[in-house]
Amino acid sequence: MAKAHKISGVKPLGSYRENARIILPQKLEEVYTWEPFIRDAARREELHNMRISIKRLRYTMELFRVVYELPKACSEHAVATDDKRFAEFLAVIVDLQGILGDIHDCDVILQVLTNYTCQSALDAVVLGSLSATGKDGIAKLIDRTRETRKADYEKFIEKWEQLSAADFKQKLLSFFNITNLTGDY
Repeated sequence: MAKAHKISGVKPLGSYRENARIILPQKLEEVYTWEPFIRDAARREELHNMRISIKRLRYTMELFRVVYELPKACSEHAVATDDKRFAEFLAVIVDLQGILGDIHDCDVILQVLTNYTCQSALDAVVLGSLSATGKDGIAKLIDRTRETRKADYEKFIEKWEQLSAADFKQKLLSFFNITNLTGDY
């Protein structure tokens, strides 16, 4: 698993809001460092690392959510709008994390089944223990898991392409840097 990128520019005596504006864009940039690898379905480790980076972004967004909520003194419409925008951005992040998590689960299952098949084949040679029915069942499970992974991967790529076409990254960066917030965070 990749280490989190070091965050620079944090101001220990700065406001919560000021540090949110420093940290969140860097967490988003960390996610995008994995983008060059995503169009190769065989790049399992990089896809997993992207999921971990997305997870870090998600939890950091949740931590700083209060910064992007307007105080109740502001109009109810403004509160609903900003809360809704934040929730929409967060939902996209959660969705990406989930899809990449499903892909990683398939990768782990495939590795376990492959290792089991290799070990069982070796045992069968030595001990005669793996039946033809067992081999067929495991082979079917491997095929189904590969199909599921392929579908999940295609879903991820389609979602990523839609987000790229909609300029999601820039919109989220702009949202992180909105300046009309009030409050003493």
